[in-house]
Amino acid sequence: MTRITNLSGVAFLALASVAMGEDPAPPHGPVPPAQAAARMTLPEGFKATLFASEPEVVQPIAFTIDPKGRLWVVECYSYPVWLGGPQGRDRILILEDTDGDGRHDKRTVFWDKGSNLTGIALGFGGVWVCSTPNLLFLPDADGNDVPDGEPVVKLDGWDVKAQHNMFNALNWGPDGWLWGCNGIMSNSNVGKPGTPDSDRVAINCGVWRYHPTRGVFEAVAHGTTNPWGLDFDDFGEAFITNCVIPHLFRVVPGSRHQRMFGQDFQKHSYELLTSCADHIHWAGGNWTDSRGGVGKHGEAGGGHAHAGAMVYLGDNWPSSYRNGLFTANIHGHRINHDTLERTGSGYVAKHAKDFLMANDDWFRGLELKYGPDGSVFMTDWSDMGECHETDADNAHRENGRIYKVTYGSPAAASVDLATLPDADLVSLQTHNNDWYVRTARRLLQERAAAGKSMEDAHAGLGQILKTDPAVTHKLRALWALHASGGTNPESLRALFDHPSEQVRSWAIRLSGDSAEPDAPTLAAITKLAKDDPSPLVRLSLASLLQKVSVGRRWEVAQGLLSHAEDAGDATLPLMIWYAVEPLIPSNRERGVSLAIDARIPQVRRFVARRAALADDELTEKRDETPSAGVAALTAALGRTESVEVRRDLLAGMLEAYRGRKQVAPPSGWSAVASKLADSGDADLRLRSVQLSLLFGEARAAEQLQAILADKANPFDVRTLALQSLVEARVPDMAARLIGLLDDTSIRGPVLRALAAFPDPSIAQALVNRYGSFTPSEREDAVNTLASRPDHAMRLLAAIGDGAISPRDLSATTARQIQALGKPEIDRALERVWGASRPTSGEKAQLSAKYKALLGSSTARKADASRGRAVFNRSCVQCHKLFDQGGDVGPELTGSDRANPDYVLENVLDPSATVGRDYRLTTVATIDGRLVSGIVRAQSEKTLTIQTVNERVTLPREEIEEFKETNVSMMPEGILEKLSEEEIRDLIAYLASKVQVPEPTSAP
Repeated sequence: MTRITNLSGVAFLALASVAMGEDPAPPHGPVPPAQAAARMTLPEGFKATLFASEPEVVQPIAFTIDPKGRLWVVECYSYPVWLGGPQGRDRILILEDTDGDGRHDKRTVFWDKGSNLTGIALGFGGVWVCSTPNLLFLPDADGNDVPDGEPVVKLDGWDVKAQHNMFNALNWGPDGWLWGCNGIMSNSNVGKPGTPDSDRVAINCGVWRYHPTRGVFEAVAHGTTNPWGLDFDDFGEAFITNCVIPHLFRVVPGSRHQRMFGQDFQKHSYELLTSCADHIHWAGGNWTDSRGGVGKHGEAGGGHAHAGAMVYLGDNWPSSYRNGLFTANIHGHRINHDTLERTGSGYVAKHAKDFLMANDDWFRGLELKYGPDGSVFMTDWSDMGECHETDADNAHRENGRIYKVTYGSPAAASVDLATLPDADLVSLQTHNNDWYVRTARRLLQERAAAGKSMEDAHAGLGQILKTDPAVTHKLRALWALHASGGTNPESLRALFDHPSEQVRSWAIRLSGDSAEPDAPTLAAITKLAKDDPSPLVRLSLASLLQKVSVGRRWEVAQGLLSHAEDAGDATLPLMIWYAVEPLIPSNRERGVSLAIDARIPQVRRFVARRAALADDELTEKRDETPSAGVAALTAALGRTESVEVRRDLLAGMLEAYRGRKQVAPPSGWSAVASKLADSGDADLRLRSVQLSLLFGEARAAEQLQAILADKANPFDVRTLALQSLVEARVPDMAARLIGLLDDTSIRGPVLRALAAFPDPSIAQALVNRYGSFTPSEREDAVNTLASRPDHAMRLLAAIGDGAISPRDLSATTARQIQALGKPEIDRALERVWGASRPTSGEKAQLSAKYKALLGSSTARKADASRGRAVFNRSCVQCHKLFDQGGDVGPELTGSDRANPDYVLENVLDPSATVGRDYRLTTVATIDGRLVSGIVRAQSEKTLTIQTVNERVTLPREEIEEFKETNVSMMPEGILEKLSEEEIRDLIAYLASKVQVPEPTSAP
């Protein structure tokens, strides 16, 4: 029995920032405002002019444009010290160009008592503002540019600890809802003030929307990292721009997207949607090297950090730019341009030539919007620090610019749309500049919400929808009708057979906008799911299906799954699965029948996995007879003759039982297994034998052992057999695995597998063969020896005897040995290896010591290549740098690793700031094994932990103790085990802008 001791050591080399790195201290200030616009490089025919600058505007984090064409700008003084910085100083300015010369000449302070302001929108008699932890509404019903009273908290629950991942990007959607983005760093629980936690909506990274009159809040989509930019194309499709991971995502209500870290809120999502872009805006590897827009990173787009999203739908720029997506590239000091192309149910974003180069190292674009004359306003934060700064306030609050980018010489637009009659607002739905379309639509919605009769307006919109030949005009009329109360279930159903797939798609979406579809609508969408030829329509059906009561989804799901042509679609299979998933635990037999008939393999596999797990959720005893799910799957395997269906069902079942030792066999399994064994398909035979082992079939272990031992079998087949044998804890497996240590083709997986067994002969066998192992095999052997007290003592004895080098014992593994909680082991560790962690009082001395060491002019010049070898020995298991390394900890490529102070701070005290998904968890098993790492997945029956060298899935029945900590997985004391030259070399390698060659000789 192993007890878990308290751990004060830490984990990951937290050199990687969560969002963006930080430029070094600037040698100069920003380009003067009068010169900045002229220095910008733009395509022929374009020009940039200065609309406003410091001191009239500073810290411009967000803006919007009112019906008069005036800019409402948010100044954010709170950044970056959200919790302890300036409070009550953020402002909202109104900037106006009264003489039409392209530069503001009137400035009004609307409000100057804000905190944490990050987004703004206008409408419904006031101003909507992101002010973490609240969504505020500042009433100004009379429109005199003075708040009518104190701000009203419409929603609360956003977490201030999100820091640089605050909620942002307010934008009115085509549906009449207020949309926004949300970051990953903290979980928010959003609702109206006073709403109990159980009725709130949980969200971290993702997209949300709020209805301004009904007061309803919804999470539209989950995932990404720190989305900071949201806009809609000409067909009403939403796109968000994002930092760190790929920069662009197409958002569909109900979609769940790739995340930087952490698990999706829905534990049975199984797989997440990826970026719609076919490229990234840096050349891979080093994010920070892209600064300045030079070299291969500049050619690719400039960097990984993006803010602001604009799909250009104005009428000033050439038509070739229409529907193009533009975003500010912060590291590249430029504006990127992506073109959006339809493919299947979704889009592919392709990299076009970068639109604008600022030619100013201080340029930090944050937002872009086109206005009444079709020109684009663009904000510039104008700072050198683009990163979250949690321990120091280095923001340059004296700067800020707003530019205007025009093509040719457009005439100044003098407008006041709020004074126009309804008929004119209706006519504006066909305007070529979508600023007029969106503003007019919102004004019509406001008038309807105020109780004004909209009969004539609805008639006019209906005429556009019916007779205008342009699909985009029809969509605009439909959106305006819906937002202003001019649609109902019957009128939307009438559009389900419209010739345009976009019109059909939006009619479906809007059918579930305010209530669950009624019976006639459900019957209609059931038919569409089966018969409609458009993948875009089927995507809207999959999205809508998530809003339908579980019991009413079956026939629609069946229709959607009948389209084999959707199997390769980038979006549809997962969106269908997200809608289907809740059906499976409600009726496992029907779910399995749905899978058999499905023409989409990915969903078949997921249904089988969910059906097997549903049985687990409904049973309290692990070994009782399985219920409907496994029984239905077994019957289906015997009934179907399709090799593809059988493969998918078996694959899903195996994934469901991953990490389990044994599962009670379903009735009839032996007959089904015999039938599968006679199959001519080798993959089917292997999977059926793996399941037979789990179900306790006596011959299965022998069959898998034969597969494992046969060197003629492919490596992946042998490792699958090994995985099943280890997870089932087959008797005498330890001895068999020791025998395989001399088989170099499978030795790595065998070394890792031996950690699962308490056999005392394992330690001696590893020590005896240690000299013949490769460097990576030695790492695996040491980690296996560190997992149990008896093994650890033999390891330390071997180090003491000189059979194993003390340098092969990393600080991470030393901390794992300490966690075993055995005083005699701690004493042995200190004798042969030393103390693993400096005291808090020593850290300041160590920092000074290492700074002096790095600054010494008499020492040998640092060698980055030799530093690469040190990194490979000490860090590469957990961290990726230049596209090489492990994924246990944060990737280091984009961190501020050129800054020695930053490096030393994080290495000497890596637990000072630890993201919740990088905290160490230690698990003790009942047979004496200790597993330390990060929890990657959990189910009712198993726990999956990523250790430094493998991903381990443990049955919960074997877990004796489970301890979560607030420390990082990376231990302290790493530098203490290195020589002075090795430290210099390692720091030099970490600071390298490009990958360096391997050293020519061993360090």
